[in-house]
Amino acid sequence: MPNFQRWAIALFKAIAVIIVLLVIAISAFLHTAPFGDNPNQRTVVRSMHYQNGEFVNLIPTTISTPSSKPPSLWGLLLPALGKNPTAPLPSFELDTMRLGNGDFVWLGHSSILMRIADLTVLSDPVFYRASPVPGIGEPFALQHTPRTEALPARIDIVLISHDHYDHLDHRSIQDIAPRTQHFMVPLGVGAHLRKWGVPDEKIKEFDWYESHRYGPLKISLTPARHFSGRGLFNRNATLWGSWVVASAAKKIYFSGDGGYGPHFAEIGARYGPFDIAFVENGAYSTEWNQIHLMPEQLVGVARDLRAKAVFPIHWGKFDLAYHPWDEPIRRAEAAFSDESSVQLLSAPIGKVLSDETPGDRWWTLFPSDA
Repeated sequence: MPNFQRWAIALFKAIAVIIVLLVIAISAFLHTAPFGDNPNQRTVVRSMHYQNGEFVNLIPTTISTPSSKPPSLWGLLLPALGKNPTAPLPSFELDTMRLGNGDFVWLGHSSILMRIADLTVLSDPVFYRASPVPGIGEPFALQHTPRTEALPARIDIVLISHDHYDHLDHRSIQDIAPRTQHFMVPLGVGAHLRKWGVPDEKIKEFDWYESHRYGPLKISLTPARHFSGRGLFNRNATLWGSWVVASAAKKIYFSGDGGYGPHFAEIGARYGPFDIAFVENGAYSTEWNQIHLMPEQLVGVARDLRAKAVFPIHWGKFDLAYHPWDEPIRRAEAAFSDESSVQLLSAPIGKVLSDETPGDRWWTLFPSDA
């Protein structure tokens, strides 16, 4: 056999081995813990919002809409000035001993630790990264980075809005599971938690407008206009939503993710008025205007919800869009400049405050390239 044939056969075998190894590696990666698991069909089919094998929004919704601005690719190739902070962001070291009834602390993005009716509630805990892909979804540098070990020894309720990686992080869940009494999640999301070792008795799954009493609290899952999915082929396999946490003395709204729609007014009519609403305000784009809010829409959302105060979330921790890191809060502040009926609140990550605390314009003290 000529030498070139031997080399050709050897090269073919080497390529075949590499392909097999890549297939095995990719398959293993797709089945590792961060991706979670597929929901039990008996769990999800009971919902009237589950149609033709997937969950649907209350009104027609498109994930990406045409834009008059340059396409997304240009936002990646030519990032905006000030897209990321140029130095560690101001923040406070988490001190939960200072967290009294009615207080809360923003832990970045959509993670809120709150104390209500002598119970501790945590929303969308993401303490590590917002993506399963290395090099993507790393948090911004902070002066004091919140860590799971600084959380209270007992967390009564963890609320999950949906299963996207910037709202549901497997490593954070595994860290806090031993100290968490109950995980309250939309339909289907419990499958992820079970795969990660959370006992079934700690998990309660909700459809929209379902409620559950936990001691002095009434917890309700309410609609959002968004979507779900953690893998390549399971979009909308699990439900998404927002949350209402109500005690005899206080009502709190947590939006999760979602675009504007009539559901906000319906939630306000059913559950409002709210003492404070934590509403997403970041990682937006005109292309995603049906599944994420633009900052100028916060005023209308607050009025629909009948909220006394709004605390913008979903910004200030991860680079997940094309805008400068501080643009969301600056645009929100401008939108609220003529609004007298709703208080706009903000505070650095880690600072304990209440819905009666005056707004903190901490971002204006930070140097920006914009």
